[in-house]
Amino acid sequence: MTGFVFLYFTACMASAPDTCDAKRMPLDVGDTGACLHVAQPQLARWIGEHPQYRVTAWRCGAPPRDLGTRI
Repeated sequence: MTGFVFLYFTACMASAPDTCDAKRMPLDVGDTGACLHVAQPQLARWIGEHPQYRVTAWRCGAPPRDLGTRI
């Protein structure tokens, strides 16, 4: 089954490293192992689109039970 893995990451402002947000990105992969293979290119693309941020941590995981809730 695809589309049920999220890439969770913390993005901090480059100009204010103490100002951080938790983000999540749905990935069209079957499991967390596959997520690990695509995570870094996806994060690089996201950083390219959001140069004011720096990613400080990331992980792959299942979506939360309430998909309407953003972390």
